[in-house]
Parts: sequence; structure tokens; C-alpha cells
Amino acid sequence: MIKVLHLFTTLDGGGVESFLYNYYSHMNTEKIVFDTVVPGQEKGYLEPIFAKLGGQVFHVCRFKKNPIKHLKDVSTIIRNGKYDIVHCHGYKSTIGLVFAKIWGCKVRIIHSHMAYVNENIFVKISRKMLTGIAKSCSTERFACGIDAAKWLFGSKDYENGKVKVINNAIDLSKYMFDEQTRNNYRKEMCLEGNLVIGNVARLTYQKNQIFLLYVLKDMLSINKSVILLLIGEGEDKQRLEKEAIKLGIEKNVRFLGMRKDVPQLLSAIDYFVLPSHFEGLPVVLAEIQAAGLFACVSDTITREINITHNIHYLSLDMKTKEWADFIIKDSIKHNSMNRMELSKYLIGSKYDIMIQAKKLYDLYYNLIRMHVEDI
Repeated sequence: MIKVLHLFTTLDGGGVESFLYNYYSHMNTEKIVFDTVVPGQEKGYLEPIFAKLGGQVFHVCRFKKNPIKHLKDVSTIIRNGKYDIVHCHGYKSTIGLVFAKIWGCKVRIIHSHMAYVNENIFVKISRKMLTGIAKSCSTERFACGIDAAKWLFGSKDYENGKVKVINNAIDLSKYMFDEQTRNNYRKEMCLEGNLVIGNVARLTYQKNQIFLLYVLKDMLSINKSVILLLIGEGEDKQRLEKEAIKLGIEKNVRFLGMRKDVPQLLSAIDYFVLPSHFEGLPVVLAEIQAAGLFACVSDTITREINITHNIHYLSLDMKTKEWADFIIKDSIKHNSMNRMELSKYLIGSKYDIMIQAKKLYDLYYNLIRMHVEDI
């Protein structure tokens, strides 16, 4: 049995959590177990699913609330767990690598999931320092994509083969477009006859839904039947609700919250928009391609995710009216495309979890063999 401890934020519906769930749920849980360390007492909706798969979830005090207790708790978990691998997601979880090295864990991984984040000078200095510690304490460097690899570890490390790219793969079968599901959802949600725009993301500055509201306002000046579905929760929710009212578009925006039926909702929508300020390699863009959707995203997002060539990139420096015009025209152009056929493009690709889960298991296994004489 391979024991892996993952350190990150909460077991909710975010990108890293979805990444871990997609891989863990497609591995043989008699051969591998994923335990997780979660700061704070908040229980995300994926937590019981991880527990059902056999993994333990350890809630620890947040560092800002009580640094000493946080460090003590993380240290105790790693020391007592006797883990084969400690896998830290993001440079902010570097402390896990420090304790993993102290307590003799042989395989220590730092994993970059972000790229080109907007930072002030103090945040940038902090990141550089923590990344330096992470590099010295880790045995392996992972990234979700090329941009995320270069941003955290530097172009030289990536080009010299020091960073392994672990693709944000998904279960394609879950997201395949289904006409009957589309019709049922659109009827139940009173969406029939509307152009339905979707956004699946945490409601936060990074994902930039405030920009999307202004795009929607401009779209409504062209087509009064546009509906925007915002799927997700986050700290910006109240601000977005107030802004929608201020813009007079509240009847055309639906805040659906955290949903477990995202694949079905993707079949119901017509077009996807993600105007993020920064990203690593968003899992949702693999999901929307599996659903046969076309999308318009900010040009801050990596092109390597664009397997189907159905994703279009626009600059955030462009006016919201220009985004609105493009989305309206593009959605009309592709409205009659066969989404079932488009859904098949990702089968067998680097985003197909049926292939990638085995690759990650084999990689874990081989890394342990490299560092430990007897597995």
C-alpha cells in the first residue's frame, strides 16, 4: 500500500481538489491511499467522498490564527503517518516539505497549479523565498502545465527537465454532451429559447466574474434573451449580486452556488466564458471541451489546454463591448455544431483520466523505488 499525504486548502469544489478527486477515484484504493491536510474546520463537499475512498482528512488550525499550533499539528501528522510520499500543492504548503524531510519521508513533491499571478513586491518576495525552501526540501517538482512550471520554478528548470507536468485529467464519460439531459434541464430551469452563457468557477477576484457582468450587460443590448449561469461559491458573491442589481441585469444572472451536477449543466448551456486574471491550467476547460462546448477566455490562460481548438482567447484590455460582440457572433456560428462529435476529441488525450491515473500511480511507485530499497 502506497501512502500519500496531500497538503492544500479545503476539500471543496476548487481546481486542486477536483484534480485530486479525479485521480484518486480512478486508482486502485487497495494499492494506494490519499490522506489530506486541510487548514481550518470547514468541511467541503468532497470530504465525505475522500473518506469513502479510504483517505483520512486532517483538519488543522490555520497558520494565521495560531502559527505554533498549525506547525505542531502538521508536524505530528507527518511524523505519525509514516507516509511514502508527501505531496504539497502550491508554494504556500511548503512547510509540509520541511517536516517531511525532517521526519524521513523519502519522496517529497512540490506541485505548481498557478501561473502569472498578480503580485505586489512583498508577495513576490515571499513566494521566491518559500519556493527556494520548497526546492531545497523537495525531491520532485510537478506542475499542471508548462506556464505553471515556468512561473513557479523558472524556465530553466522546466527546459532542463526538472519539472514533470501532471495533466489535469478528467473522467470524460461524465461530461459527454447529452441531448436529453440538455432538454430536461433547460425545461426545468426555464431556459428554453434563451442564449445561456456559463461560468463554472470560484466567485473571486482571480476568476474575474465582475468583468463578466459588464460583458453580459453589453450582450443584452444586442440580445435580450441572454442568461448567465454562475456556478460556484466564493468571497465575491455578495459583491457580484449587488453589482448585478446596480447594472439592472439581475433577472438575467443566476447564482447557482456549488453544484454536484456540473456535467449536466454543461450540456444545458450554449457557450462558456472564463475571463480570469490568472490561472494555472483550469480543469473546467477540459470539462467544457468534453461537453462539446465552445468558449471565450482571457489570454492570460495557457493555450496548451485547447485540445479541440474550440477555445478562443481575448485580452482583458479589450472593451467589454468587444467581448460581448465576439461571444454573440461565435455562439451563433457554432450553435448547430454536433456536440456529441466534438465531445470525442479528448478521448485518449492527456486529459483522459483513464490513461493519466495509471500514469500517476506508476510515477508514484517508481519514485518510491528510486528512493527506498524495499517498497
